[in-house]
Amino acid sequence: MSGNTLKFEIESKTVAEFRAMNASGELILRPEYQRQVVWPERAKVSLMETILLGFPIPEIYLSYETTAEGEQTVSVVDGQQRLTALLDFLDNKYALDELEDKDLRENFEGALFRELPDDVRKEFFQYRFPIRRLSNLDDEFVRAVFARVNRVNMVLTAQELRNALLPGPFNDFLRDCATHDLNTSSGVFSGERRKRGGDLEFYAEIFGTCLFGVSNKKSELDERYDKISRSFDDYHPRSLEFLALLTILERTVKWQGQTRWSNIVDLFTLLHVSWSLREPLFGASVEKLLVCRSALDLFQRAVSSFKRDEGSGQTEELTKSLADLLKLEKSQTHSIVSAYNSGIRNSSDLGSRRVRSRELSVVLNTALNLEPAEEAESPTPGSSAPT
Repeated sequence: MSGNTLKFEIESKTVAEFRAMNASGELILRPEYQRQVVWPERAKVSLMETILLGFPIPEIYLSYETTAEGEQTVSVVDGQQRLTALLDFLDNKYALDELEDKDLRENFEGALFRELPDDVRKEFFQYRFPIRRLSNLDDEFVRAVFARVNRVNMVLTAQELRNALLPGPFNDFLRDCATHDLNTSSGVFSGERRKRGGDLEFYAEIFGTCLFGVSNKKSELDERYDKISRSFDDYHPRSLEFLALLTILERTVKWQGQTRWSNIVDLFTLLHVSWSLREPLFGASVEKLLVCRSALDLFQRAVSSFKRDEGSGQTEELTKSLADLLKLEKSQTHSIVSAYNSGIRNSSDLGSRRVRSRELSVVLNTALNLEPAEEAESPTPGSSAPT
């Protein structure tokens, strides 16, 4: 039978069968394209309550793969959150808290699975999940099913869909970025954002911006993502430079305390401007990098002070210190800080992004003793990346 023969069969499996499949290693709960477990405990308890009440739940999609030697694996295409919640409950990892049904609440509130009466546990094990069985399908087709089911159900973020549909070296590079020490030092991504792929999307967007220029996220991110993913070999040298740039910034920026560079908007700008200066940054002496460190710290503090209270004494002091460090007129550094602040509003707007990059570019160029360069015209999404 061909590996491309398509079979979609409707069947059911009991809770006991799922536990046995998991114990034997036959069940693959989280294939590579799946998202992380994101259900809060309240949602898990609600599902267990549904099972205890004997109410139906939506079908689960399973992909069966059988080898010529008769070995079988079962990958969860849709239903990972439900099955993880189920198996965790069977392993007594959480209790039945805040049950909605009055009778269940009176009898089982706060109980772990092992604390339920024997007859209740026996009936629980016999509960049947509706299954959509996908047999011996190509990986690409299974991924398409996963994306289609979740797109219709509207449960995946855009980045989770990209992870499913566009695996490969570009996705691996984005994961390298997301696990870089800079993320720990900056604390830029919350746990929830990481779970839903927000860190990967951020790096996909900023890497595309470094290659092709500033754009409007909504209109071009998907197009750029697809282009880089399908031709990643062409961009691999740039990806190594980008990772090296993350290392330089992780070591150079003063991350301690409250810093604007830990905000997504400001970190995006810092990465974009630093990319255009990567060669002088890579070759900079320790002394120059220390000047950059001080300049970036004074600048972000001045921006924050200006944002809180325009024209305050603290803002004046910080812009003067920045001017002294960079050997500029105080009026010029005040103007830079003021203009950057104007670009924080409507932060994803194309014009705002350009304003922020322009002003920060002046600061870093001056710190490195370079002539400020005008921002180049952004290439069209279909053009080649700058060399």
